[in-house]
Parts: sequence; C-alpha cells; structure tokens
Amino acid sequence: MRRGSDLLGKVVVTYDTGEQIERIQDLIFDQDSHQLLGLVVDDGGLFRATRVIPFNNLQAIGPNAVVVPSQTAVVKVRTVPEIRAIVKRNNVLRGTRILTVNGRDLGTMVDLYFDEQTGSVEGYEVSGGLFADAYSGRSFVPAPQTLKIGEDVAFVPIETAELMQEQVGGIRGAVQAAGDTFQVTTALAGRKLQEATQTATERLQETTDAVSKRLQDVNQATVASITNTIVDPAAQKAFVIGKVVVQDVVAPDGTLLVVQGQPVTLLVAEEAERLGVLDQLYRATGGRVVAELNRKIQETANTTNVQFQEIVDVTSERLQQTAGVANERLREMTRSAAARLTNAVVDPEEQKALVIDRVVDYDVIALDGTLIIAQGQLVTLEIADQAERQGVLDQLFRSAGGSLTAELSNSANSFLASHVVEQALGRRVHRIVQTNEALVVAAPGQIVTPQVIERARAYRQEQALLNAVGLTSTEAAYSNANRTFADTGELVLDGVIQMRENANTLLVVLRERFEHLRNQAVQLLEERRMKQALGRPVNRIILDREDNIILSPGDIITHRAIALARQADVLDILFSSVWKTPELPATVLLDSSAKTTVKDTSSVVLSN
Repeated sequence: MRRGSDLLGKVVVTYDTGEQIERIQDLIFDQDSHQLLGLVVDDGGLFRATRVIPFNNLQAIGPNAVVVPSQTAVVKVRTVPEIRAIVKRNNVLRGTRILTVNGRDLGTMVDLYFDEQTGSVEGYEVSGGLFADAYSGRSFVPAPQTLKIGEDVAFVPIETAELMQEQVGGIRGAVQAAGDTFQVTTALAGRKLQEATQTATERLQETTDAVSKRLQDVNQATVASITNTIVDPAAQKAFVIGKVVVQDVVAPDGTLLVVQGQPVTLLVAEEAERLGVLDQLYRATGGRVVAELNRKIQETANTTNVQFQEIVDVTSERLQQTAGVANERLREMTRSAAARLTNAVVDPEEQKALVIDRVVDYDVIALDGTLIIAQGQLVTLEIADQAERQGVLDQLFRSAGGSLTAELSNSANSFLASHVVEQALGRRVHRIVQTNEALVVAAPGQIVTPQVIERARAYRQEQALLNAVGLTSTEAAYSNANRTFADTGELVLDGVIQMRENANTLLVVLRERFEHLRNQAVQLLEERRMKQALGRPVNRIILDREDNIILSPGDIITHRAIALARQADVLDILFSSVWKTPELPATVLLDSSAKTTVKDTSSVVLSN
C-alpha cells in the first residue's frame, strides 16, 4: 500500500514522450466507496478549471514519480462526474476528528493509506486519540465499512475501535476475561450465584496454576534443548566450574542447587546435569547462548575459507610444476572459484547495490591488467558495471568493504525471521515499514493482521516487521516456542525439533556450497591435465588393478586409455607419466624471473 502524503509534490511523467508535465497537489477520496478516485494536478482558479488524473488513467506509481500513458490522461474535472461531485462537496479529510458512533475518540486524521493497484483505502493515520502509540503519538484506524464525514467530525462504527486494540492473549487474557464475567454475573445474580461463581473461580485458578506450572516446565525443557543444541553439555560443564553464579539456581523439585555469589564446583555441575538444570547454571555463570551461536557461524565461515584456501594452494603448486603457461590457467581457475563463492553467498545485483558510492580500500585490476578503480576512489554505477563485465565484481565488492561473514549473518537472521514472523500478529507497529520503492508494508500504530504478515512475506520485510513491533528474530523464536505450547499443548516438542533443524540448516548449506566448489576445482584440474596428456606418449607401463597393460612406454595416450585408467583408479599415475619435452619446462623452471612471476601472481590471486 501507499501513503497519501507521499504522493504530494511528486512529478507526473508521460510514458510516450518521457516529459515531466505536472506535479501532484492533492488526492480525491470518496468516503462512500472508500476509493481513491484521482489526483489533483491543478486546483484551478478564476479563469481556469480544476484538472485531475482519474485513478484509472494512472499507469504506475513509483517512489519518485507518477507515470501516465500520455498527456491526455490529465482531464478537466467537469468531464468526470463522480470526481466533480466529490470536489463540489469540498470534504476536507486532513484535520477531521474521528469518533465512534458511541462517542469514543480515535484521534485526528493526518493521512491515509491506499492500495496502489485498486485504489481501495485500507486505513487512516491519526494523531492522538484513545489508542495513540506511546512512542509517536500516532495510531492506525482501519478503513470501516461506513464512514460519515462532517464538517468537524467523522463517525465510524463501534467495531472499528475493537480492531485497533492490541491483543493480550494467553493465560493473562483468559484470567482477565473470566474476571470481567465474574463481576457482571455477581451484580445480576446475587449471593447464591456469587457462591457458585466463587467455586468456579477457584477451579479456574487451580487450572490456571496447573497450566502455568506445565507451561513453565515445558518452557524450561525447550530452553534447555535449544541451549544444548548450540552449546555441548560437556562444554557447559567445563565453562561453569570455578565461576561464581550471579543468581540462584533451583531444581525442578524446588531444591536450591546453588545460591547467588557461590562458586561452582565439579560436584555442583554434575548435580545440575543430573537434575536437568545445567543450562540454567550455564547462563547463571555468564554463559551466552546467542554469542555462542554467532561464534559457531563465524567458525563455519572461517573453516570454509581455510579449506577453500588449501584447495587453491594445492592447485597452485601442481600447476606450477607443469610449465609457465599453467600459471595463467591457475589465475583463471582461482579467480573463477573465488567469484563463484562470493556470488553464491551474495547475489551480484546486491553486490553492485552495496558498492555504489563507497570508497575502495585497494586497487581493483581486471584479468587483462586494466585498472578498474584505484585505491581511495569512489565507486560509481559505471565502474560497477565495468567490473561486472570484466568478471571482477567480487573483487570490487571486497575492496569496498563487503563482508561474506556479515552477509551470512544477515542471511541467518532473515532466514529465522521468515519462520517466526507470525509472532508479530496482534502487536502494534511502532514505526513505518517500507520497501526500497517506498511501498508501505505496515503503518505506525497499525495492529498487525494476517494480511500485513502476508504483505511482509511478499516483499521480504519479515525482519523489519518484527523490529517494528519491538521483537528481534531470537526473541520471536523463543516466543514462538512458548506460543506453540499454549496453542497445541503436547505438540511443543515438535516445535523444538523444528527449531533445532532450522539452526542446522545454515551449516548444511555452507557445507554443500563448499563441496560443490571443491568438486568444480578438481574437475577443472583434471580437464586441464587431460588436454595436456592426449596425443602424447607415456614414459612407463600403466597397469590396471589386475596387472593388465593399459599403455606401454612410447604408447600414445587416447580417450580410451584415459577411461580405462580412471576405472582402474590410476589416472594420476597416467598423467604423471606423460613424456615431456625437456626444453620448455627446463627453461621455465630454471628462469628465476619466471619463478618470481609465478609466486608473486599466486600471492595476488590468493589475497583476492
């Protein structure tokens, strides 16, 4: 949806000629149908008529301009009867106070939100009123079925106020509802009914206590399972021994295991493990589960980089032994593998968007030696496009401060947010959630509905929506585990298993990407050696596993011989037995300058 005030002052551009013809001055809204009928571009005057753009004549509403098919989309107001009737009534939306029909003050209108595809008004932004947000003083009034706008006041149905109330939910809501029912019943039924209600209240309290105890037990089990998934219990025991607890740790049966300020011994740690409260002891001594999860993600990323670097080093060493010409091939393979790894983690379009208007930390040079950008220079769109054409966009990304680790962390947070965004349901939005194109996903003061959550999913704004209602991805995950029990009772264990699977998904993806790149590097190396070997003689006998001769000294290497060697698992022996012309390799290997060139180039490639 779009915010009405965002359109004011925007330029109007024709699609057929690309000319800027007008600017938006006002919006025309029909209170009966809750529809945006058009946009005013000229208020008119003494000698000229008001000119408007009917909503059906709009081709697109962008973040910076409104696009119409042609100049003819702008018409005089008298040619559109429904718009003319609205303008003639001269209803002023801004500043109008909204009341329910029973007199509840919902605030003063300051803006409206509408669907850019249909023009349907979805709600109004108001200042002050009964449900004003404590942070901004604003709230969101959903568009009612009927709205009567007068000179000073607009009336809406009573149900509109109910849609603006933030949900309480859970046990608290049940107890509150039961209390209200009890008071009404007592006033109407007298002493005898009061005794019956008292009995029902006691039973409700007993049930509430039992449910609270069960919820607490399952919640503790859920937290313990999550903690043990992220931090191994043996590591927890090693961490707590010798540390001083900052709060009491109590066993499920109410036994005080250790008091605040007491140091933890091995016996205390083992007893905590036996009683199933080792995770509580771990946190009470300063253990941080979220920090440990981030550390493991960092270790996985570092391990991937180290293993990838080892493959590159081995490949470099083998290719240097063949000839000087292999050096160029090695640069190409390493460069391609590094680019693929970067592109697998960060989409190339996102790389371009991140580098523009940033200053590079070092020179970026193309494969042909052309200087793309010098150290300290500002990256422009033209430079980013040139780097992409030259195949060095990933180098430009890292030179401009791009971090694969940060992108992995963002991906992990976004992945978690997409699974727990439902925790925003029924909460109040404290700040606007918008896309890069200025599309409004949720308005300040709005109560999150299923439609808002679907809109956040469609525009990939789940994490922004959670933050706007005051939740982080981690907090939403814990809340999701608790709500799962409240809604489905015994099925909470399924939620724990699902969270454990989600926590491991990122690590599995990293391993799969690394394995894919490693196989590609090995395949490229084998293809290179195969091309160099075909058509050349061997200098030794090549045997299969049953000692059958595949090739004799002086035999020419063919595709069939390579296939037989691969089946017999002696392909490396075959490639190492290729007869080589002694002149060229000797010249290259004995030339110190060539050695230096190969070594220096390898270091440059690896640093990238």
